[in-house]
Amino acid sequence: MAGPKRIITLSIGSQTISMAEFSREKRGMLKLKHVETRDLIPDPAADASRSSQGALHISEMTAALKAKSQTVKCTLPAQATFSRLVKIPSFSQDEFSKTVAFEAQQNIPYPLAEVTWDYKTVADASSQEPEVLIVAAKNDLLDEWTAGIADSKLKLSTIDLSPLAIYNAFRYNYGEPEGCSLLIDLGARTTNLLFIETGKFFVRTISSGGNALTAAVAKEFGEPMMAAEERKCGSGSIGRGSNFAEDEDPDVAKLAKVLRNAVTRLHAEIARSISFYRSQQGGSAPSKIYLAGGGANMPLMKEFWEEKLNLEVERLNPFRCVLAAHDRIPALSKLAPVLGEHVGLALEYVSQCPVSVNLLPQSIRSKGRLAQICIAIGLAAASVCAPVLVWGISLRKSAEVAVTLKDELTPRLEKLERTDRQIKATQAEIKSKLDSIIPLQTAIAERDYWVRLIDHIHSCLPKKYVWVTNLQIPQKDPTKEAVSNSPFGFTAEEQSAATQAAASKSGSAKAEPGKQAQPPAQTRLVIKGLYLENPESVAVVDAFGKSLSAENPFFTTTAPDQWVRTNKPNPVDWAQDFSIPVELKTPPQKTLKVAP
Repeated sequence: MAGPKRIITLSIGSQTISMAEFSREKRGMLKLKHVETRDLIPDPAADASRSSQGALHISEMTAALKAKSQTVKCTLPAQATFSRLVKIPSFSQDEFSKTVAFEAQQNIPYPLAEVTWDYKTVADASSQEPEVLIVAAKNDLLDEWTAGIADSKLKLSTIDLSPLAIYNAFRYNYGEPEGCSLLIDLGARTTNLLFIETGKFFVRTISSGGNALTAAVAKEFGEPMMAAEERKCGSGSIGRGSNFAEDEDPDVAKLAKVLRNAVTRLHAEIARSISFYRSQQGGSAPSKIYLAGGGANMPLMKEFWEEKLNLEVERLNPFRCVLAAHDRIPALSKLAPVLGEHVGLALEYVSQCPVSVNLLPQSIRSKGRLAQICIAIGLAAASVCAPVLVWGISLRKSAEVAVTLKDELTPRLEKLERTDRQIKATQAEIKSKLDSIIPLQTAIAERDYWVRLIDHIHSCLPKKYVWVTNLQIPQKDPTKEAVSNSPFGFTAEEQSAATQAAASKSGSAKAEPGKQAQPPAQTRLVIKGLYLENPESVAVVDAFGKSLSAENPFFTTTAPDQWVRTNKPNPVDWAQDFSIPVELKTPPQKTLKVAP
């Protein structure tokens, strides 16, 4: 999955805001490079100024990480959002989306126009009713935080829920759990419970957290929330119970007892949630506990849950499969439980997360799409103008090169033109000489014309019965139109004289201007002969004529209906005559008559 090499994530909590920088390493691995953390005033009376405090802290952390103009993904705390798992009948995709929208309208306690909501199919409770997680947040709250992020020059792309980001980090580092695992995210104002089993998970939020412990301390010691928070973080630990000796300092011992009582009330809520999950959701009893959030680092908190739940308890380590910079490794032992949200957000850049939603307001999404459209239009315009600009630059450079080449080539061109004129004069002289020897070439070519023609005719003769007695080129007699006294019965047309060829093979005269050139007249040659009486009779003459019809350079044979074959039985004559006219292809310049 392609993604940026530098990844910035932001976690907005009810009491702590943190920003982390990851880098994308080879083979899709994540590496934590830097973390910045800022605390908000824990007093609930300061809630009105929480967004302005957060905006100031975000600006400071952005400057510390040098992350201006970077794209950022962020999470919101559970108490700022609403989430509900519902079962939706399995319909077509269009009907399914409409049903989810109807369920969202029924379950979200605000008008849909006042919230931004999203959903994700998380598990199939059965083949007929898939389970869908619906999440929502009020637009007023989203607008406050998105404005603070925008003022810090960050580009917000995703607003996710804190429990879902932690769930993605857990699945990436621990894989598919065996049995049921319970992840307890101890936050400042809420405690998020994630029941994780093979193929499903369940989220429940309890409205009690670290601030409830601080309020109990403030009440017991009669001091304001800020002082109680300092006391809790400075010397607070969970009491071990009556079976263990108390601390020598009475204030520390008193504080440990107060914190244990407050966490015990939280344990009662968690026990009820476990019973609800098993009875109403069809889940299994947890076999292992993971602690996350700021409360996981309180001294003896892990031992308290091991004692109360009688299960193996482990602090969540979201860096089992994530690298870390060497200078960050010593601090990760304490920071690891509170950085699961950052790991879950960063994983969306490098892998397909099991569950992810986006509560980014529609106004920001529209701006993002508008920016993408503007960028696309700009790139399209650049792609159109760039070739024209390149073409213009190339033309200018080509013109400069052409001028330079012209200056270099002009003297050489003039020299070549003089040489060309000399060559043309020589070629004209050569042509004149060649024209003068054409008659000699023609005479040489035609010197043995008749010898070769007769040899060809001789090669076509059968081995017996047929021989040629006469080769005749009939002369035209315009006074005779009827049948002549020829012993072979030729008509006047057959005896029409063939004119001399109008043009020789080369050097023929050009037609006069304005007159169309006439095609050369063909010359007819009549092959006359005798054939003996034989069993095949006149068929031997036809075979001879067909042999003459084969392709040759001398003549083309006329159609058989123009051949003359005497086929009259005569007991006196021992042979009968025949004649086969042919058309000469390239006759000699002078008509010759060959007689036996």
